[in-house]
Amino acid sequence: MMDEATLSRTLSKLGWDPSPHGNGTFRTKHDTDEGELVVYVRLTDNWLIASIVPFLNTGGDNSFELARWLLRMNRDMYQCKFAYDEDGDVVMTVELPTEALDFGEIQKALETLLAHAVEHRATLRKAAGA
Repeated sequence: MMDEATLSRTLSKLGWDPSPHGNGTFRTKHDTDEGELVVYVRLTDNWLIASIVPFLNTGGDNSFELARWLLRMNRDMYQCKFAYDEDGDVVMTVELPTEALDFGEIQKALETLLAHAVEHRATLRKAAGA
Protein backbone atom coordinates (compact mmCIF):
# COMPACT_ATOMS: atom_id res chain seq x y z
CA MET A 1 0.00 0.00 0.00
CA MET A 2 1.32 3.43 -0.92
CA ASP A 3 1.66 6.20 1.67
CA GLU A 4 2.57 9.89 1.36
CA ALA A 5 6.27 9.31 2.07
CA THR A 6 6.46 6.65 -0.66
CA LEU A 7 4.60 8.90 -3.10
CA SER A 8 6.96 11.79 -2.35
CA ARG A 9 10.01 9.56 -2.96
CA THR A 10 8.48 8.20 -6.16
CA LEU A 11 7.76 11.69 -7.51
CA SER A 12 11.29 12.82 -6.59
CA LYS A 13 12.77 9.78 -8.34
CA LEU A 14 10.81 10.80 -11.46
CA GLY A 15 12.27 14.31 -11.21
CA TRP A 16 8.90 15.85 -10.31
CA ASP A 17 10.17 17.86 -7.27
CA PRO A 18 7.03 17.52 -5.11
CA SER A 19 6.07 20.12 -2.54
CA PRO A 20 3.36 19.37 0.04
CA HIS A 21 0.03 21.02 -0.74
CA GLY A 22 -2.42 19.91 1.91
CA ASN A 23 -3.24 16.52 3.30
CA GLY A 24 -2.13 13.76 0.92
CA THR A 25 -1.47 16.19 -1.94
CA PHE A 26 1.73 17.31 -3.65
CA ARG A 27 2.19 20.19 -6.07
CA THR A 28 4.66 19.91 -8.95
CA LYS A 29 5.60 22.29 -11.77
CA HIS A 30 6.75 21.39 -15.26
CA ASP A 31 8.12 23.63 -17.99
CA THR A 32 6.81 22.51 -21.38
CA ASP A 33 6.63 23.82 -24.94
CA GLU A 34 3.11 25.02 -24.06
CA GLY A 35 4.20 26.87 -20.93
CA GLU A 36 4.33 25.87 -17.29
CA LEU A 37 2.03 23.08 -16.17
CA VAL A 38 1.18 22.67 -12.50
CA VAL A 39 0.19 19.14 -11.56
CA TYR A 40 -1.41 18.25 -8.24
CA VAL A 41 -0.85 14.65 -7.20
CA ARG A 42 -3.21 13.40 -4.49
CA LEU A 43 -3.23 10.12 -2.64
CA THR A 44 -6.49 8.77 -1.21
CA ASP A 45 -7.22 5.41 0.40
CA ASN A 46 -7.82 3.73 -2.95
CA TRP A 47 -6.65 6.13 -5.66
CA LEU A 48 -3.68 8.11 -6.87
CA ILE A 49 -5.04 11.13 -8.72
CA ALA A 50 -2.92 13.55 -10.73
CA SER A 51 -4.63 16.66 -12.08
CA ILE A 52 -3.79 19.80 -13.99
CA VAL A 53 -6.11 22.32 -12.38
CA PRO A 54 -7.09 24.41 -14.19
CA PHE A 55 -5.99 23.11 -17.54
CA LEU A 56 -7.95 25.84 -19.30
CA ASN A 57 -9.55 28.82 -17.55
CA THR A 58 -13.00 29.33 -19.01
CA GLY A 59 -14.94 30.54 -15.97
CA GLY A 60 -17.73 28.17 -16.97
CA ASP A 61 -18.23 29.81 -20.35
CA ASN A 62 -17.89 26.52 -22.23
CA SER A 63 -19.26 26.14 -25.73
CA PHE A 64 -21.09 23.09 -27.01
CA GLU A 65 -18.25 22.58 -29.49
CA LEU A 66 -15.69 22.56 -26.68
CA ALA A 67 -17.74 20.00 -24.73
CA ARG A 68 -17.99 17.74 -27.79
CA TRP A 69 -14.24 18.05 -28.39
CA LEU A 70 -13.49 17.15 -24.77
CA LEU A 71 -15.67 14.05 -25.02
CA ARG A 72 -13.93 12.96 -28.24
CA MET A 73 -10.53 13.39 -26.58
CA ASN A 74 -11.69 11.42 -23.52
CA ARG A 75 -12.60 8.58 -25.84
CA ASP A 76 -9.23 8.64 -27.59
CA MET A 77 -6.76 9.40 -24.78
CA TYR A 78 -5.04 6.61 -22.90
CA GLN A 79 -5.62 6.83 -19.11
CA CYS A 80 -6.34 10.58 -19.04
CA LYS A 81 -9.63 12.43 -19.06
CA PHE A 82 -10.92 15.97 -19.25
CA ALA A 83 -13.58 17.28 -16.88
CA TYR A 84 -14.99 20.53 -15.56
CA ASP A 85 -14.16 21.67 -12.03
CA GLU A 86 -16.55 23.43 -9.66
CA ASP A 87 -15.76 26.78 -11.35
CA GLY A 88 -16.52 25.40 -14.82
CA ASP A 89 -12.86 25.43 -15.86
CA VAL A 90 -11.39 22.50 -17.79
CA VAL A 91 -9.15 20.11 -15.85
CA MET A 92 -7.13 17.11 -17.03
CA THR A 93 -6.80 14.10 -14.74
CA VAL A 94 -5.36 10.63 -14.56
CA GLU A 95 -6.50 8.19 -11.84
CA LEU A 96 -4.81 4.98 -10.74
CA PRO A 97 -6.07 2.42 -8.22
CA THR A 98 -3.51 2.07 -5.40
CA GLU A 99 -4.15 -1.60 -4.63
CA ALA A 100 -1.10 -2.96 -6.45
CA LEU A 101 0.49 0.19 -7.82
CA ASP A 102 4.15 0.07 -8.87
CA PHE A 103 6.73 2.63 -9.98
CA GLY A 104 6.35 1.83 -13.69
CA GLU A 105 2.59 2.38 -13.62
CA ILE A 106 2.98 5.74 -11.90
CA GLN A 107 5.74 6.78 -14.30
CA LYS A 108 3.69 5.83 -17.38
CA ALA A 109 0.54 7.56 -16.12
CA LEU A 110 2.31 10.81 -15.24
CA GLU A 111 4.29 10.88 -18.48
CA THR A 112 1.06 10.27 -20.38
CA LEU A 113 -0.65 13.11 -18.51
CA LEU A 114 2.10 15.55 -19.47
CA ALA A 115 2.25 14.33 -23.07
CA HIS A 116 -1.51 14.74 -23.56
CA ALA A 117 -1.43 18.12 -21.82
CA VAL A 118 1.23 19.46 -24.15
CA GLU A 119 -0.49 17.95 -27.18
CA HIS A 120 -3.91 19.42 -26.43
CA ARG A 121 -3.23 22.71 -24.64
CA ALA A 122 -2.86 24.89 -27.75
CA THR A 123 -5.85 23.25 -29.41
CA LEU A 124 -8.01 23.80 -26.33
CA ARG A 125 -6.99 27.44 -25.99
CA LYS A 126 -7.98 28.04 -29.59
CA ALA A 127 -11.28 26.15 -29.26
CA ALA A 128 -12.23 28.12 -26.15
CA GLY A 129 -11.22 31.41 -27.71
CA ALA A 130 -8.78 31.99 -24.83
